[in-house]
Amino acid sequence: MGLLWCVMSLYFYGILQSHASERCDDWGLDTMRQIQVYEDEPARIKCPLFEHFLKYNYSTAHSAGLTLIWYWTRQDRDLEEPINFRLPENRISKEKDVLWFRPTLLNDTGNYTCMLRNTTYCSKVAFPLEVVQKDNCFNSPMKLPVHKLYLEYGVQKISCPNIDGFFPSNIKPNITWYMGCRKIHNFNNVLPEGMNLSFIIAMVSNNGDYTCVVTYPENGRTFTLTRTQTVKVVGSPNDAMPPHIYSPDDHVVYEKEPGEELLIPCKVYFSYLKDSRNEIWWTIDGKKPEDTTIDVSVNESVILKVTEDETRTQLLSIKKVTAEDLKRNYVCHARNAKGEVDRAANVKQKAPRYTVELACGFGATVLLVVILIVIYHVYWLEMVLFYRAHFGTDETILDGKEYDIYVSYARNAEEEEFVLLTLRGVLENEFGYKLCIFDRDSLPGGRDKRPEGPESRFIASNGLRRAHSSWALEGSFEYLPHCFEGNKGQLSWKVIYVGMGISTNFGKGIVSEKVMAPHSSTLAWKIPPTEEPGRLQSMGLRRVGHD
Repeated sequence: MGLLWCVMSLYFYGILQSHASERCDDWGLDTMRQIQVYEDEPARIKCPLFEHFLKYNYSTAHSAGLTLIWYWTRQDRDLEEPINFRLPENRISKEKDVLWFRPTLLNDTGNYTCMLRNTTYCSKVAFPLEVVQKDNCFNSPMKLPVHKLYLEYGVQKISCPNIDGFFPSNIKPNITWYMGCRKIHNFNNVLPEGMNLSFIIAMVSNNGDYTCVVTYPENGRTFTLTRTQTVKVVGSPNDAMPPHIYSPDDHVVYEKEPGEELLIPCKVYFSYLKDSRNEIWWTIDGKKPEDTTIDVSVNESVILKVTEDETRTQLLSIKKVTAEDLKRNYVCHARNAKGEVDRAANVKQKAPRYTVELACGFGATVLLVVILIVIYHVYWLEMVLFYRAHFGTDETILDGKEYDIYVSYARNAEEEEFVLLTLRGVLENEFGYKLCIFDRDSLPGGRDKRPEGPESRFIASNGLRRAHSSWALEGSFEYLPHCFEGNKGQLSWKVIYVGMGISTNFGKGIVSEKVMAPHSSTLAWKIPPTEEPGRLQSMGLRRVGHD
């Protein structure tokens, strides 16, 4: 037997060498058609040439005199070698265009090549075969097919896949279904029916891996086929609809200033649709972003729900937006098999906010008001007099009084000169007061006689002002308080004290006046005693205190 295998190998090697120089259509290694099988289970592999690369089947090729040759390359090796079809119990055999393994072993892993040739024609293709191991719960590195069921869509079924051709139709195999590692028996909404597994009402809780184990006899031997697939419950076609745009929203305004970054998300919900292509894109003034001169970038992300409904988001970004960019039309588009929708983003240039200017203006206004209040508080009298002098009316007209101020002074030449020249000139000529000067305007009768004329005129007026010297406080004006008896609540009056020197009785005089008239106030001017009386007129009066 060993000698025969050696001869066959040499013969096959000679064939390969003799045709090495001949033209052969080599389709290469088709990794997309990788075949995975479980260890110790039967496997049948059809030559891909007749399924995907050639227009005729095996029978036609055989009738045309073409021969199908199998060879393989072991894992981690480069040397092609013939397949040994003379193993015990025919573990590896070929039937027409099918290569059989009964069963597979781990060292069967490698790249298998089927070549169809004659003396003038050659075509071949290679494909990988991987033998994998599984545990007691059917876990393995095998890539599992996915079968999708619609959510709450009535009775739906799945079948045990890839078992056709392993046994004749007259053999009834034993089939057991598992969900994960659990045997399916008395499940609420899942019912095994031979080769099929029925889902009465598919729910999300039915998601998982389902395995069918098929046992059948052949030539006195028992073989087992294990087929695992993933069941995925997806959205029902009854709930399918066109895309729904979450963002941009009509209620959201993207206000930006030139130079800021503009970010606009296009967020769209897609319900599950079988074989539907979900698309989302932006247009700027009717053009795709890549067709514009704007420095814009678009990033897309996808969020899948359990039922494979998905939310796609395309984030449009402009790092430094210009005033011209803020005037453009940004539109989000979405499309699936149910329809197409679009929505424009509301982009505006942010209105200028004069926060600093308003704050400064308000602060300046408050400061100005405070300054004006302080100025008025300090210089209110000067302001009143200035207003009266230039804009006001004469308050003495029709006010019922003949005099505004009563003046008393010490009976000496110096004070008499000051009162008659300086004081009278300032108060009458400069400020417009009507002065009643003792001895000049009062009635004759002496200092102890109470004058009736001037006092009655003061009492009839709205107020009374009194100017006196230090001597007059004690002597020459004793009669005046008598005129206020019985009229204290009717008069508001002021005292003006003018002194030629330091008065030791000033406080006493003021106190006595305040006792008589609680609502009075005191104005005092002080003339330096060193000045000559002749210079008093040119000096005027200087205000030194106000109480």
